[in-house]
Amino acid sequence: MTTKSRALMAAFLMSAVAVPSAGLAQQKAAEAQQPKLTPSKEAAPAIIALQKAAVEKRNADVPALGAAALAVAKTPADRYLAYRLQIPALAAAGNSAALLPAVEGVLDSGMATQEDLASLSIVSAKLNYNKGAADTAASAKAATRAQQAVQANPNDGEAHYILGLTQNRQKQPVQAVASLQKAQALWAAAGKPFDQAVADQIFSIAYNNKLPVAREIALTQAKKVPSGKNWRNAIKISEQSMSLSAADKLDLFRLQRATSSFEGEGDYFPYVDALLTRGLPGEAKAVLDEAFAAGKLDRNKSTWSELYKSAASRDAADKSTPNADVYLGRGDYAKAAAAYRAQVAKGGAGADLANLRLGIALARSGDTAGATAALNAVQGPRAGIAQLWLAYLQRAA
Repeated sequence: MTTKSRALMAAFLMSAVAVPSAGLAQQKAAEAQQPKLTPSKEAAPAIIALQKAAVEKRNADVPALGAAALAVAKTPADRYLAYRLQIPALAAAGNSAALLPAVEGVLDSGMATQEDLASLSIVSAKLNYNKGAADTAASAKAATRAQQAVQANPNDGEAHYILGLTQNRQKQPVQAVASLQKAQALWAAAGKPFDQAVADQIFSIAYNNKLPVAREIALTQAKKVPSGKNWRNAIKISEQSMSLSAADKLDLFRLQRATSSFEGEGDYFPYVDALLTRGLPGEAKAVLDEAFAAGKLDRNKSTWSELYKSAASRDAADKSTPNADVYLGRGDYAKAAAAYRAQVAKGGAGADLANLRLGIALARSGDTAGATAALNAVQGPRAGIAQLWLAYLQRAA
């Protein structure tokens, strides 16, 4: 798990630990729904003392009183009450070391209610998970409790989330992705904002385990949250998964440019190099100008200064070239569209490429309807590139 993911998990666990420490009115309402439990006469005095401290919120006294109640417990009801009455105070104190045994004691008492299962199974799952992958027994317990939490409350997004994390730790990536996506869907239905950190976890699991669904996940996330990072994920995984020629990769690089999703020199160099190799210095110069202005590249670095010099020296000749690709690269989208339409009309083997670049020219000029029609007409190996540009249109519309 990445540092960011660990930080997310830490915050998530801290918030989850507070679940049992509901307000006194909520606690009383929950208790009213539970079966009446009568402690044994041997344990009753200790349990009453524990309950009094819990109600009065004398949290510092609760651990010792809880231990005393457990020492004299004789029945399952005694043990249930001795553990359950401690939980709000231990949660409020953030005492995870003592909280986990109390939660497990309730769940294993044989007296746990449906409300206990729904609220405490997930707390157990999170606390056990937080012990780390090296503690295999805790990881196994986390998985068991997460399953119980989902069964007790199938509409709880957090239950599905922790289940997904445990499944990933158990090297079940397909199940993990499904559980995390279910969590996302439940949170969205509940009106919660899109959580980019969770989205990153889902993509990371799918990508690192080479799941076929990874590209679709990346594309969906780019549509939902069209950030540079999400677009880069979608574009780069497409580049890796599709067998594209160097010329076809240009149209992926152009999408990176349109979505402002370049990250450093490693993204810029293949684009600029391919443009210069294929006789498009005007586009290369424009890309470098943008990168320099944005502070993405150091124009004084020899690599970039030499490439820029090459592009600039050939720029004048490029301007006078009546070529559809030149028009596209220079941002003259009206002329580019007219030239590509003429190529489409000719049909033949070049029709798919012409439709793709016609769609790009129209997309960049703001003609959403025309671009959609052209991109939908693309078939064959370039259809995947067209799908990405269609997603860009949906994002931009």
